[in-house]
Amino acid sequence: MTELEILNLVHQTFHGEAWLNYAMKYFSALAAGGTISIVLCVVLLIFKKTRRCGVALAFALIVDVVVVNLILKNAVGRERPWTHEELSWAEDFYKQYGIDVSLDYCFPSGHTAVTFCAAAVLVIFYRAKAIPAVILAFIIGLSRIYLCEHYPTDVAAGLVIGTLCGIAGYYIYKCTAVYDRVAGWLTSKRYVAEARLFRLRRPNKRTQKFLELFI
Repeated sequence: MTELEILNLVHQTFHGEAWLNYAMKYFSALAAGGTISIVLCVVLLIFKKTRRCGVALAFALIVDVVVVNLILKNAVGRERPWTHEELSWAEDFYKQYGIDVSLDYCFPSGHTAVTFCAAAVLVIFYRAKAIPAVILAFIIGLSRIYLCEHYPTDVAAGLVIGTLCGIAGYYIYKCTAVYDRVAGWLTSKRYVAEARLFRLRRPNKRTQKFLELFI
């Protein structure tokens, strides 16, 4: 069975369920432009306890963008599945459910890569606690096949490459020790920041505890 035949089978089997179509549309939208991974990275960077993970994820996302969007997609130049005549139904399907299609090349899947990139970093730092992130990444990957925006091999490649980008980002973070350098600088500036923000020579315990969440 060819990949186009698989996508046609998905259409015949599942696209009659409107609720599932909308669900997959919104799962896919979570990763559009790497939104969910970028938001997660920002949140992790805000709080001191999760900042190491946030720094590693930031490196991983940069690697992912370079490898997937700048290099591989353009190097492979694979057209989207819905451009083929065998999937002539796709245009009406997209219009009916208000699905915004991607116009760039499709190999590997950027949505899948960026979510597995984030999931890989979370697994490295939080082990079993990161399982929900892995499950979400799988659902987003499946949604790209379900919506016929990608061939199954695009998603499989996105899974592998995204995971490797996450691991690479973690090792870049470890090798550069950038967090420790910045954290040391921030710590040295803590009381200056406290004085400027609160105009206190000796901040009270509540103020200190609040600032220690971020600095």
